[in-house]
Amino acid sequence: MVKNRNISNTIALIREYSVNNLQPKTDFKSGLLGEVLLAPQWVTGIIDSEGNFSVSIQETNNKPKVSLALKVTQKEHSKGILLDLQNYFGCGNVYIDNRKENAYKFSVNKLDDILTKIIPHLDNYPLLTSKNLDYLDFKKVALLMKDKTHLKDVEAIQVVKKNMNKSRSFEERWSYLKSCEPIKLNNEWVQAFIDGEGSFQFNISNTVNRGKPYLALAPTLEIAQSNHDVLLLNAFIQFFGYGYLKPKYDIYDLDAVKNSRIVNRLIINQHSVVTEFFDKYPLLTRKYLDYLDWKSLIQLKGERAQDTVEGLQKMKDIKANMNKGRVE
Repeated sequence: MVKNRNISNTIALIREYSVNNLQPKTDFKSGLLGEVLLAPQWVTGIIDSEGNFSVSIQETNNKPKVSLALKVTQKEHSKGILLDLQNYFGCGNVYIDNRKENAYKFSVNKLDDILTKIIPHLDNYPLLTSKNLDYLDFKKVALLMKDKTHLKDVEAIQVVKKNMNKSRSFEERWSYLKSCEPIKLNNEWVQAFIDGEGSFQFNISNTVNRGKPYLALAPTLEIAQSNHDVLLLNAFIQFFGYGYLKPKYDIYDLDAVKNSRIVNRLIINQHSVVTEFFDKYPLLTRKYLDYLDWKSLIQLKGERAQDTVEGLQKMKDIKANMNKGRVE
């Protein structure tokens, strides 16, 4: 692991590097080798999708103790990207997350690391979701701690803490993203965010159209997001040039957004656009295997494998082993 690297040196090392220069991973529990570092926008994308900023206040006999943490979680089968984050920042720890089954987390708790590595990175490569509001509050507390003023202003920190994460209002999150439009997405950010929030689906179902039964085969990429961040999903439509939102409603009407499903989805059914992107920007978690199976199903569909009993069964077997059905 690279240790004691300041953020300016890190940026200098990775300025000409991008994740898509790598060959696709085969061991998702291990990190990238040697001095190879993640692209900075990839790092922001994975924090946007899988990260959490926390402020803790512990009452002690003498005085309250304030502590901060940036955490990024991942299932054990994809622990490698956490090691990559540790390598990128040159700080933090990777260990078992006891709150979740078969999960690990990358955690940065030291104030100096937060001030010299996490904050400079996220100031240079800002988060694109409404999670940026939580980061800004997190940063506010970190700067108070740096100046030692937090010991005199614990009540103010308590107010900040009470408004973060799940306690932040729906209206504030939605209004924040609305103020950020147009939201411009970066290739590496998209690569990482879909690694966290995307899902490759392949529908196989018997249906009827105009009174005639037929076998429906539909490959889609789906990206999920809380409804208060639905405008981010709309930015993906602009990025890929395809896709539609589910459910459908006026995403610029606050009342309509609040009354929609808690989780909104972007559905992209133009598989050629998706494969063109991910062949160039490969996923770094085990989700890459789902992508490969998804491509195999598309190829089998093109070869008319579904026209034979054996071919259709093969397609169903591949589908059953994808996503939550994957066991290896």
